[in-house]
Amino acid sequence: MRQARRSGSGPQNDLNRLAKAIGHVGSYVDALRERVRLLEAVVDNFPGGLSVFDADLNMVLCNDRLCQMLDYPESLFADGYPSLESLFRFNAVRGEYGPGDVEQQVAQRMRRTRKNKAHVFERTRPDGTVVEVRGVPIEGGGFVTTYFDVTEQRRSQSTIAHMAHHDGLTNLPNRTLFSDRLQNAIALAKRNGLMAVHCLDIEGFKAVNDRLGHQKGDAVLVSVAQRLAEAVRENDTVARLGGDEFAIVQTGIKEVADAAVLARRVLGKFAAPFEVEGETVTLSVTAGIALAPKDATTVDDILAKADSALERGKARGGGVFSLYGATGDF
Repeated sequence: MRQARRSGSGPQNDLNRLAKAIGHVGSYVDALRERVRLLEAVVDNFPGGLSVFDADLNMVLCNDRLCQMLDYPESLFADGYPSLESLFRFNAVRGEYGPGDVEQQVAQRMRRTRKNKAHVFERTRPDGTVVEVRGVPIEGGGFVTTYFDVTEQRRSQSTIAHMAHHDGLTNLPNRTLFSDRLQNAIALAKRNGLMAVHCLDIEGFKAVNDRLGHQKGDAVLVSVAQRLAEAVRENDTVARLGGDEFAIVQTGIKEVADAAVLARRVLGKFAAPFEVEGETVTLSVTAGIALAPKDATTVDDILAKADSALERGKARGGGVFSLYGATGDF
């Protein structure tokens, strides 16, 4: 007796099942291709540089923006994606990391990378470009790294910070930065040595400003600032406190006579007239000086005593310097 054929068996039904399976595979392949296409679109349109490294620290993906930002030549990818170690060595050889032994620079960076920790840092390239680098580990090994050019952002932040602490006309430190420098100088003087604050008043400026107008008056103030800056050492601070008021924080002095030496040098800077936009302007300066910790140990106290010395100098006719507590000429 022949065995009855089971329902759904036979060559035709086998072909149907195979066709259905192939259809499922085709749909899966199409879906996979769509995902790959979307991934490529994300990589190509990513606003910064992007790279992916596998568990063996070999690059498996990067976008064109990365190559442009970091100046990677096409020859670097001639044999396919390079390893991370190869990239580090390429950068070290071309001076990307500054002076130093190439192999030491490579080894140091490889040690940090093998810790497989998330990291964020900024690197200033030799051309001045500031790049923010962010690396995120991938489960199972490797990591994704993004690169953004933050040069303009950092410049803007630096400009804003500079404007907040410097006079817009003369570019000297303003009252805010002056107070900070003065406080630090007093704190240092308490531990070791002396410091002096010189409060300066430009004699004759108001009359010049009234006669020549504010525009030329501002030009005079710029010239005054330049001469004052020429009179001090690199570790001293010249500040414009407002109007024709200037001040100097003098640090690292050993005796009162050092303050007097600077004061005479400042007065000497006003011996020659100022030539401003075709006008000859004659000015003088009066200075009042107080020292820490000799005369005071707080910002308010030392400024009050320097102002007191300044008023005493102006009462003597101006064009002189006066030390707080001194009974006569120094």
